[in-house]
Amino acid sequence: MPSDYQPPPHWKRTVALVWSGQAVSFLTSGAAGYAIVWHLTEATGSAVVLAAASIAIYLPYGIFGPFAGIIVDRLDRKVLMIVADMGIAVVCALTALLIALGMMSVPLAVAILALRSVGQAVHSPAMRASMPLLVPDRHLVRLASLNQGLAGAAHIVAPALGILLYTALGLQFVLLADTFGAIVACSLLAVVRIPAAQMTKAERSGLLNEMREGLASIREQRGLGMFIVFVALTCTALAPMASFLPLMTYEHFSLGGWEASLVEAAFGIGYLAGSVVLGVWGGGRRLFALIAAAALAAGLIASGCGLLPSSGFLTFVVLAALMAFAESFYGGPIGALFQRRIVPSKLGRVLAINDSAFCLATPLGLLFAGPLAEAVGTGALFVISGSLLAAIALLGLLAPTLRGLDRQSSPQ
Repeated sequence: MPSDYQPPPHWKRTVALVWSGQAVSFLTSGAAGYAIVWHLTEATGSAVVLAAASIAIYLPYGIFGPFAGIIVDRLDRKVLMIVADMGIAVVCALTALLIALGMMSVPLAVAILALRSVGQAVHSPAMRASMPLLVPDRHLVRLASLNQGLAGAAHIVAPALGILLYTALGLQFVLLADTFGAIVACSLLAVVRIPAAQMTKAERSGLLNEMREGLASIREQRGLGMFIVFVALTCTALAPMASFLPLMTYEHFSLGGWEASLVEAAFGIGYLAGSVVLGVWGGGRRLFALIAAAALAAGLIASGCGLLPSSGFLTFVVLAALMAFAESFYGGPIGALFQRRIVPSKLGRVLAINDSAFCLATPLGLLFAGPLAEAVGTGALFVISGSLLAAIALLGLLAPTLRGLDRQSSPQ
């Protein structure tokens, strides 16, 4: 980002309004997503089906992501966020109607997740590419920690809300709640001003050329391409643990939905606590070292989860909170590392490339994780995935090129 860039006046008020709308949307979206996953868990009890659901979440995002990044850099980011949110709201409302008509099925549930993924492929890079335009550079990690805290709070409340609405009223009412959350988020976005950073028509050179420009921006920053590979590999190992938390409760500990929501709440508390610490601290300047160390800790804790006996559910709850605490120091600094190094006019493309690498690597991991979990058990899968994550993180810490990211200055 240019060193002389100044955020708009009253930026704190703008961020507060945007963040408040996203808070409501995060809560309702989390409740809907959890209700869908639990519906599939309860209906099938199959790791393969849950893997298919997770692939439906990540694969459309991964395929569409690079093109979404170009769209984000071409068009008004606020408008794109509103369109993406309202698109997801319409999908949820129509699905609720189909469920009310008795047309719910496993393929429909997976299709919902896939369509939501396409909307998120536009919304997520548009939101994150807007942040450097709204806040001073020194607050980017703190803002990321605030967003993580929001995600952590949603983890605490959303599973219980999703289970409550799902059990009492049915899946269609959870989806209608998600529609309401999207409308609130869009209404608050509509009243704020986000500075323009999109390309002019004269700067547009075609989709492929603009994608190459995004790749060139990555190559210009030594080690950034290798960092994207590192993120993809760590996310491949992380994905089964994140996706199979409900199945771990259901299969390994032979418990039900409320216990599964307790695990999610504990995960959210850990994530929220870590995000608060990260927000107060600011993350320091050695962001890559922080990211890799957090991944190492999360991997070791996950391995410990897999070694628990079937009577160790309460210990699993505590370890889930500790794993989330570690993960909060992994996720937040990733976006800040890109935001500090890429100019705003190309940031959407670069973030989308990173997201796509993550979203394409994650289904690959789940493609093997689903059958592996059914063959060796969910507990053994946690041991394998956690050990793999720790090994990748350790190799990253030992790589001079990646460590060099912490010694480079931001672009002027």
